[in-house]
Amino acid sequence: MNLAQLRALRAVHEAGSVTGAADLLGVTQSAVSHALTSLENELGMRLVVRERSGCCLTDVGRRLLPHVSAALHHVERFAEEAAAASGLLDGRVRIGAFPSAFRVLPGVVRAFRRLHPAVEVVLLEGNDAEVDEWIRTRVIDLGVVSGPRPDLRTVPLAADEFLAVLPSAHPLAAECGIALADLADDPLLLSGAGCEPLISALYRDLGLEFTPARRVQRMDTLLAMVREDLGVSVVPSLSLPESFDGIRAVPLRPAVPRTLLVAAPADADPTPAACAFLDALPAHPVGRPAAPALPPPVPAAAP
Repeated sequence: MNLAQLRALRAVHEAGSVTGAADLLGVTQSAVSHALTSLENELGMRLVVRERSGCCLTDVGRRLLPHVSAALHHVERFAEEAAAASGLLDGRVRIGAFPSAFRVLPGVVRAFRRLHPAVEVVLLEGNDAEVDEWIRTRVIDLGVVSGPRPDLRTVPLAADEFLAVLPSAHPLAAECGIALADLADDPLLLSGAGCEPLISALYRDLGLEFTPARRVQRMDTLLAMVREDLGVSVVPSLSLPESFDGIRAVPLRPAVPRTLLVAAPADADPTPAACAFLDALPAHPVGRPAAPALPPPVPAAAP
C-alpha cells in the first residue's frame, strides 16, 4: 500500500470520476485507474464502483475513507510542518463550500495565494450536508458552513440575510419588507443546493408549517419557476445573481441574518497551510446588500 493509492481513492470520492480525480491529482487517468486497481488487488476487495456516469465508493470504501483521509492528513501535515520549520510554507489546503459561498470565497483565495504562492488551494463544491460530511471524514481541511456551529472551530467569512423571492406581479412585490407568515398561502419552492435546514428551522421557530411544494437543484431553475408564478422562495442574498428580471427579492421582517463561517474539526489541529488560510481571512466578514440589483417595484394598481 502506498500514498499514490490512498490519494487516488480519496480523489475519486471527491471528484466522482476517474477523470476528475486525475485532474485533482495532476496525473493521467491511467495512473489513477492503476492505483485503484492495485489497491483493490492488494486488499482483496472492491473499493470503487465504476459506471458510465462516474465512480462512487463501495460500502467498504466508504468505511475505509475516514482512515485514508486521516493517514493522508498526517503525511501532509508532516511535510507542511517540515516546510514551515524551514521558513517556507507550502503544501495543499482543501476547502469545501456550498454554492452561495463561492460569491465571496474566490476573492479570499486570491488574496491568500498572493501571500502564500507555494500553497495549492483545492476548492470542492457541495451542499450543506456534503460539506459537513467532508469535514467529519477529513476529506477537506476546511469547510464553509452556516453559523452558529459550536461543534466546530470557526472563523467568520461573510454575512448576508434571507430574502423572500417573489414574482414581480405578486401582491407583496412592492413592499419594502414582508413577514414570512404573509407567504403561508403561496407554494414554497426550495433549492437543493443548501440552506433547507436553516429555512425549515426558521419556519419552525415562527410556528409556521414547513411544506415545500417543490425542490430543485439549481438556483437558476428556482428563479425561473418563481418568474413564471409557480411559487415563492426564501433564499440568502448571496445566492442571487447580480441582476434578474421578472422577480422581486424583498427583505424579511424581522430581518433574518446569516453568517458564513470557515470551519475546521474541533478535535484536531489544522495543518499549517489551513492555519495560514484562517489567519488570512478578513478581519470583518464580507457583507452583501440585502437585495442586490432589484428591478423597479411594481406600481400599485389604480383604485
